[in-house]
This record gives sequence, C-alpha cells and structure tokens, in this order.
Amino acid sequence: MGEPATPIRRRIELTVAEARLRFQQLVRVTGLTGQVTVVVDGGRPIAAIVPVPYASPPPAAAPPAAPPPASSPPVPSAASAEGWMRRIEKVREDVRRQHAQRVGELSQALDEAWRLLDTVRPPGTDRAVDTLRATHADLRKTG
Repeated sequence: MGEPATPIRRRIELTVAEARLRFQQLVRVTGLTGQVTVVVDGGRPIAAIVPVPYASPPPAAAPPAAPPPASSPPVPSAASAEGWMRRIEKVREDVRRQHAQRVGELSQALDEAWRLLDTVRPPGTDRAVDTLRATHADLRKTG
C-alpha cells in the first residue's frame, strides 16, 4: 500500500435531508477522521455531527464551552487507518472486477446485435445501417 493514510480534517455542511440519508456514513467518518458535519436548514446551521471529545457535556454551573478548533480532531490509530485503507482497496478491486465483467457482457451483447443486424440487413443493402456500421466500426470486434 504505500504511504500511511492521513486523517481527513475538514468541515462540511449538509441539508437535513442529505444528512438523514447519509447519517450512518457521516457518523463513521466522524469517528475515524474527526470530520465535523454541520446540518443546515434553509441555509441556517441547526446541528452538528462532531467527534466525541467535542461533545462532552460541560459542567452544570458553567456555560456551554465552544468546541475545540476544527484543526485538532483526534487522529485515528495507524492500525485503524491501515485497516480502512485495506478495506477501501478491496472495495475498489471488487468494483473494477464487476466493471470489467459488465463491459464484457455488454460487448458480447453488442456483437450479437450486430451479427443479427448483418443477417437481416447485409452490408450494402441499407444505407442507414451501413452508416451505423461505419460509425460503430471502432466498437465492433474484428473477427
């Protein structure tokens, strides 16, 4: 894998609807990277998803304290970051494999469609189909 993962330190704003749809993902990312997500309603901030150290309740007599600056979120352990990087690479490889399989299936379907079209409209018999043949020549497999 190369270099160790560096923590993502950023703040994002999402609407209530977006935050609701992505809540589980946001909570996990916040725990791993320290990302702060501000939930806005009508452009006005109404809530935030913050790492636990930022959310500890203040003492009863003291007024609520401001959260620490966004530049100092907790840093995930190297083992945790390495584990996540392995999982991400596995997902990427799975997606690449699925993509290659789908491309193969589509190429076979396209070849079959052209074989059928060549049978129904042989080259030179239909000008429109001949134009399609010339246009799609780069997509068609050569025998």
